[in-house]
Amino acid sequence: MTMKLRERAKRVLPQQRELRIMSASSLVNTFGNGLFYTIEIIFLTRSVGLSPHQVGLGFTIGALIGLPMSIPAGYFAHKVNIRYWVTISSIIQGLIAASFIFIHSFAIFLTLTIFVDVMVTVTQTLRMIYINEIGGEGEARVRFRAYQRAVTNLGIGLGTAFAGIALILNSKSAYSTLVVINGATFVIAGLIYLKLPDVIISKVESDPATTRASRLVALRDRKYLSAVLLNAIYSTHFVIQSVGLPLWIINYTNAPKWSVSAVLLVNTIACVIFSVRASKGTGENVKAARIFFRAGVFVAAGCGLYAFAQGKAPWIAILLLLLGMGLHVTGELLGSAAGWAFGFGLARPGYEAQYQGVWQLSWGLGGILGPVLITSLVVDFQKLGWLILGAIFIASTYLFIPLVNSMRNQVRNP
Repeated sequence: MTMKLRERAKRVLPQQRELRIMSASSLVNTFGNGLFYTIEIIFLTRSVGLSPHQVGLGFTIGALIGLPMSIPAGYFAHKVNIRYWVTISSIIQGLIAASFIFIHSFAIFLTLTIFVDVMVTVTQTLRMIYINEIGGEGEARVRFRAYQRAVTNLGIGLGTAFAGIALILNSKSAYSTLVVINGATFVIAGLIYLKLPDVIISKVESDPATTRASRLVALRDRKYLSAVLLNAIYSTHFVIQSVGLPLWIINYTNAPKWSVSAVLLVNTIACVIFSVRASKGTGENVKAARIFFRAGVFVAAGCGLYAFAQGKAPWIAILLLLLGMGLHVTGELLGSAAGWAFGFGLARPGYEAQYQGVWQLSWGLGGILGPVLITSLVVDFQKLGWLILGAIFIASTYLFIPLVNSMRNQVRNP
């Protein structure tokens, strides 16, 4: 029995030491994220006393200020020891996150939220740059990132389940305890990161005459910025899960309220099990572009099934919603893998850190634009809105094919 367990563990656990360490750090950190995501609105409104509008405004302002911090993080990555900076920023995040128990006004909430968002953006950018350096090349590097994604979903799922205890107790002390535990997971995750080896960030050597021209070269690469914008549009589909579907299911379908959890559970399980498998074939940019378009078609098909759940009998609505999520998460898995491939593979050699910093903008922009776009279409246009969303996802992913082809044989010098 012991031998069989060891053999299974070998098949599941990665062989690369760096990936095991990063996965352990991510699992601890995302467990805390799952705790906080589950109770944050309840804690901030009921325990702290903020209004939902104040919470939404604070999160939006924090995201807007934190978002552009990925650019300087990418630019200065070659000047710092990433391993130490990830640890330091994680510890700072932990202290700030735990300090949420002392919030008693909107001003303090906003200040802490801004600090957290800035540090989260910097840390995530540095993590991606580190993966770029140690994760190998092409598909191997995407597979490295996909494994991290699977671990992230597992950690959030475990944290969400554990947070159910606080929801049952439904007291300020229970919620405050989870807030402190969340802060502690940042600190522990950062300390685990110290076990990783130092890396030398690859950088093009420039003479004084070309140093100024090489600064923030990624921001002057119009085709790369076009890719960032298209990925931002596509990545708004993530907001469907957190905003669009709950609104749709509860207000516009006959499906029972518990079906929201059932549909989202399908997404979580699929991401944990299939993230690594979905990265297959994304090592080359042109192939990744075709996979990306396929992802857009799958997400659009999912939107179509969500739309036709309106007005149906409860059991038919549940079936359509579950099938829709099956298609949606297939597109999510394929699109995420292709997106990671673009972030790594479309960068100019020697400037990968800069480019990775700019690429992180796409995910953040999607998170900011998504709530407005999706709620407007779903609430105002309902069934037609879902079909329009599907058309947007197909168009944004299809345009990647000619864009990547145009960059294929281009000499990418600053």
